[in-house]
Amino acid sequence: MNMRKFLTPVILGFLGISLSLTSCKKETEETPNNGSDYYPFEKGKYVLYNVDSIYWDDFLRAKLAYSCQLRYEVADTFTNAEGKLSYKIDVLYRQKNSDPFVPREVIYATPTENSVELNQKNLTFIKMVFPIAEDLSWNGNAKVPIHDQEFTAEFGNSNWLYQYKNVGKSFDPGNNMYLNTVTVNQIDDKLNDPDTDSTLYAYRNYGQEIYAAKVGLVYRERIYWVFQPKSPDGQSGGSGYRKGYEVVMRAIENN
Repeated sequence: MNMRKFLTPVILGFLGISLSLTSCKKETEETPNNGSDYYPFEKGKYVLYNVDSIYWDDFLRAKLAYSCQLRYEVADTFTNAEGKLSYKIDVLYRQKNSDPFVPREVIYATPTENSVELNQKNLTFIKMVFPIAEDLSWNGNAKVPIHDQEFTAEFGNSNWLYQYKNVGKSFDPGNNMYLNTVTVNQIDDKLNDPDTDSTLYAYRNYGQEIYAAKVGLVYRERIYWVFQPKSPDGQSGGSGYRKGYEVVMRAIENN
C-alpha cells in the first residue's frame, strides 16, 4: 500500500479540532439551544491538547509510540472563495511542555447556520450539522475526494456515518468534567484480528469526537490500520504486519 495513504499521527491529530474554547473549568449551563455553541469560534482564542499517538510501521515491523502537545489558535478571519466567513487557525507544536512552540500547520474552518466545515491538507470535512439532535446523522465525508485512490481506503468506506449521541450528557476527557457535551460517532468498522489469525486480511477504522457546550472539542480518538498477510511460503503477499496509526487527543488548557 502506498505510504501516502497514511497521514502521520501528528498531522491526523489536526483533523477535526475545535478551535475556540472559553474555559477549562466545569460547565454548568443548560444544554444550549443553538447547536453552534458546541463549536464556538473567536479570533485570538486557543486550545492546548495532549496528543498520544501510535504508528504501526510495516516496513520496520515496529509499533512506535509518540506524544506531543498541539496548540490551536484562531489567528485571523477571511472570506473564502464561496464568499463565506472563514477562520485561519495556526497549529503550533511542542514535544513537551518545557519546549517552545514552533509552527506546524495552518488549517481553515468555515461555520455556517447549518454546519461547520474544516479544511486541512485540501481535505474538507463536515464536522457538525445544526440543529443538534440525538441520533441525527449525516455524511461528514461528502466533500472528501474518495475517487482519489490516495484517500479511498481510509475515507471511502461505506460505514462512515457521522451521528450525534449522548446530547447534553457529561464527559470527562481525563482532566475535567464537562456537564453538557455531545458525542459525534463517525465510524466503527473492523475486519478480523491479526493477533488471533495472522493469515487473514484485517483492518480497523474508527473515529469519535466529543464536544462540550461553549467549549468545543474536548476529546478525539482516531484509529486506522490495515494488515496484509504474508503468503504461506512467506515469499509474497503483504508484510504480515499492521500499517497505520492511532491518535487520542485531550484538551488540557484554553483561554
